[in-house]
Amino acid sequence: MAFHIAQGSPNPQILKPGDNSSFTIEVYVDGDPVGPGEIIQVKLPEGLVFPPTGEIRYMKLDEGVNRPMPIESRDPNGRLVRFKADAIGNKPEGFYSVNVQAAPTATPGDHTVPDGLTIGVTAAKLSFRVSAPEPVEQRVYGSVGANGAVVSGTGFTSARSATSTFTITFAKPFTSPPVVVASAATGSATAVVTVASVSTTAAVIFTANPSGTWFPLPFHFIAMGLTAPKA
Repeated sequence: MAFHIAQGSPNPQILKPGDNSSFTIEVYVDGDPVGPGEIIQVKLPEGLVFPPTGEIRYMKLDEGVNRPMPIESRDPNGRLVRFKADAIGNKPEGFYSVNVQAAPTATPGDHTVPDGLTIGVTAAKLSFRVSAPEPVEQRVYGSVGANGAVVSGTGFTSARSATSTFTITFAKPFTSPPVVVASAATGSATAVVTVASVSTTAAVIFTANPSGTWFPLPFHFIAMGLTAPKA
């Protein structure tokens, strides 16, 4: 007899680092159907594992079938798992759903095992793609004194140069220049605070007194944008 086994769609399965998802397996046999009990082996690439609490289920959605399958063994590192298949027909009938988890430190890119799926002497490729971690929102805000010192807030340092040029340096860079808003921390409605320039690592602020003369003034600011997620 000759088995046919294949990873279902989507192929490759795409996960983000740390994701817990499921992929599908389809299997059939040439000739006469085979009863339950054939062992299917799943070998996962480096960076992906079958979770300790993971399940393998057999599904025939049009018949309302969705049941867990007996797991024969799972290697301690979680990258190799074997389970007993249901009866196998001579055409694809239903599919197996297998839990998989990408490690938080999984390297982005394609992860493939040429013999990732095995039944009997038949093997097939198993493919996953780990996507790059998505940026997360970052907000940096605080108050800066007229002398350039940090009055309140965290995640930045500040310094004054020239008469009224303040440079705010972000402790963690943004992935692209953030939106920066600044306002005077004085009682004057006509004090001037200007965001002169913004980069991924710093913002430059100019201040002036109500008459329009450059003058060091205390101010508040907030910077909002995206940054790389924690490693």
